[in-house]
Amino acid sequence: MHRPLILGAMIVLAGCSSAPEKPDPTPLERITEKVELDAVESTSLGGGDQTGLSPATNGEVIAAASAGGDVYLFNMNLKEQWNVDIEQTIVGGVAVNQDAVFVVTSDANLVALSRANGELLFEVALPSSSMVPPVATDTQVFVKTQIGRLLALKADTGETIWFEEARETGVGIRGGAPMTLESDVLYVLWESGRIVAYQAESGRIFWERQVAVSRGRSPLERIVDSKGAPSVRNNLVATATRNAQVSLLDARNGQLMWSLDADAYPGALLAFNAVTIVETDGTISAYSAQSSESLWTNEALKYRELSPPVVVADSIGVVDLEGELHLLDPVNGSIVGRLDVGGDKGKVAPVVVQNGVLVQLLDGRLSRVEIIR
Repeated sequence: MHRPLILGAMIVLAGCSSAPEKPDPTPLERITEKVELDAVESTSLGGGDQTGLSPATNGEVIAAASAGGDVYLFNMNLKEQWNVDIEQTIVGGVAVNQDAVFVVTSDANLVALSRANGELLFEVALPSSSMVPPVATDTQVFVKTQIGRLLALKADTGETIWFEEARETGVGIRGGAPMTLESDVLYVLWESGRIVAYQAESGRIFWERQVAVSRGRSPLERIVDSKGAPSVRNNLVATATRNAQVSLLDARNGQLMWSLDADAYPGALLAFNAVTIVETDGTISAYSAQSSESLWTNEALKYRELSPPVVVADSIGVVDLEGELHLLDPVNGSIVGRLDVGGDKGKVAPVVVQNGVLVQLLDGRLSRVEIIR
């Protein structure tokens, strides 16, 4: 009677066992430290999976949150100014302006707390939740939802100013790539591989460009999402996606400067006159911003599940699956500094502060790292 069920279970197990094994992380080798790092302050925001949560800064304060619902405001020395439990699961990260701290919950609410004392200012329902942090100015807060809607709300009341229903293809994981606000232009990389430049105040579209094309037969092969925000500098914008392309565009009009094929889900960094990408397998490569010529490649951190890259003083910084912060020389890609900031993964990009970075790990540990020399 039960034989077909047993056979079915055996087939499922056999299929699972035939799946490719995850490669072991590349062991770390000794480096010649040219940059000395120090975790000058550290605090725990609470346990649980903090996937997608990252701190935010504004002026002399740091805002942070835990998945369990605690929202914090610290000074730059990570001395706690207040801590409020909103009693909701936080999934969308943190934004902060001169008056408020903003978080998005798993129940699809945007919650605004007073920067002065943590009191609730407002709570508004969203069309769906968001897996990336909101972006805030002193007058607006922007939310990119998982169902492909972009909303701009008044920062003091939560009233909707404008919204867009994205023309998505249904391919990809919605809400994957964080947004970038630069000079009143909001750059949004949608999960169909389309980047759009919006006028922040009105929502008017300045330009849009398809920077990644879905390929392959299976849904997995067609995914072109990214966990890296568009990188904007010197009137240029760089993007990178999974199973697709790395692109450099003119930020003023969306004209494509160049593109190349690369599987770079963690994202791209435009800095030091180059586009540096972290490929999905942990390979880090840099290309000339002018010509797309390959400048260097470093495979020392392969399979270490790296975060998106950021500029840390005169270096490029990434965090790996063991909470190691690595600094790379932008000239040749060599690792010039390293610091263990905790034992868990660093899935989100470090947040740049004066003379260092903030690193939030999946276990909720938040550290401020400074460059000593």
